[in-house]
Amino acid sequence: MAHLLQVWLQVDKHKRNFYNTQVFKDMFILQNSEMKNYCRNRQVPKGELEIMTRFSLIMMLIACMFMSVGIVMAQEEEAADETPMVDDSAVEGDESTTPVDGTMGGDATIKGEVIDTTTDQNPIPEVTVSIVGSDGQEYTATTDKDGKYEQTGLQAGRYTISYAKDGYGDRVGKTKLVAAGGEIFDRIKMRERDNIYTFFRKFGFVFYPLAICSIVALTFIIERLFTFLRSRSRIGTEQFIASIADSLRKENIMEAVSTCEEAGGPLANVLKAGLLRYSQAQIEERDITKEEIQESIEEASLLEIPELERNLPVLGTVAVVSPLFGLLGTVTGMITAFTTIALEGTGDPQQLAEGISQALLTTAGGLTIAIPCLIFFQLFDSWVNRHMVEISQVSTEIVNQLIVGEADA
Repeated sequence: MAHLLQVWLQVDKHKRNFYNTQVFKDMFILQNSEMKNYCRNRQVPKGELEIMTRFSLIMMLIACMFMSVGIVMAQEEEAADETPMVDDSAVEGDESTTPVDGTMGGDATIKGEVIDTTTDQNPIPEVTVSIVGSDGQEYTATTDKDGKYEQTGLQAGRYTISYAKDGYGDRVGKTKLVAAGGEIFDRIKMRERDNIYTFFRKFGFVFYPLAICSIVALTFIIERLFTFLRSRSRIGTEQFIASIADSLRKENIMEAVSTCEEAGGPLANVLKAGLLRYSQAQIEERDITKEEIQESIEEASLLEIPELERNLPVLGTVAVVSPLFGLLGTVTGMITAFTTIALEGTGDPQQLAEGISQALLTTAGGLTIAIPCLIFFQLFDSWVNRHMVEISQVSTEIVNQLIVGEADA
């Protein structure tokens, strides 16, 4: 052990000596300078950020769409049993002496009752009951007005029972084991599928503020999309700047103004204000300062930028308030559930389903509204910031070019 410690100390000593050498220092300085040059020269390709933003937006919208569809499907379709369950306790007769592979004859009977999931547990008539044996033979029965069915003359063995009716969620894959001459009874619940009215009625009173939030959000998202589409320049930004610069080199201010009118958009409108102020000074045959041109550009910006930012606070408010309404529905739903426990006890889970369902649905509804609102708010805000930066950079370049031309003249 002592020998290993001495070896380690020797290696550590040589390592420290190497770190203090000029060779190592030169290597470190060179590597650091190369990294700085790489970071300084690194440029993000034009349009890459916009493409990434749009891709993220599309993916988030797809996720929200699938989440909304999943909520509706979960309410419309009754989930089948995850794994087939064998009701061995329902077998009647002496199984030790009776084969259950369906190869031996018998006079077994399967009876059952189908009811709904309401508190009254009303019987469901005209339900198609499919009974499939282990040998593949299928029997079909239909429930009567009392929701009951009976299938006789079955072979001893294992049977898979499925229930189906239009307007109700299917129940598939329930397994029963029956002995020769035996009889079993199966009582099952089927849930009625929701339509639009019954689905949203489960939200309780919170549905109304959530509906208002969704309508407001959809309205202003569409309105802002049309606004930003209209604000796009009819000429590419690079081509527009090059055309303006070329006109200024020719000292043709009115041609630059005509280019701004042809292009349209916030950038063109702001530059046109500065060019008109410069042209007015030339007509009046007086000198114009850089501050005067910048002042006219800032005044025009105060008219263009608020138009781009209009209604964005509404979207931001909806994105914040919608989850709070969902949380309110969650709290009221849990209050309903615990009130039911206090009055009825915990013996029947069906009594608690209404309050718990409201709690979960309102939370999901609030998030479904808030997530797209937040995405579009951030997207629109980034577009506004991009316009502001673009206006600031291009206007500064044009103003400098005007002042330089004025000084040369």
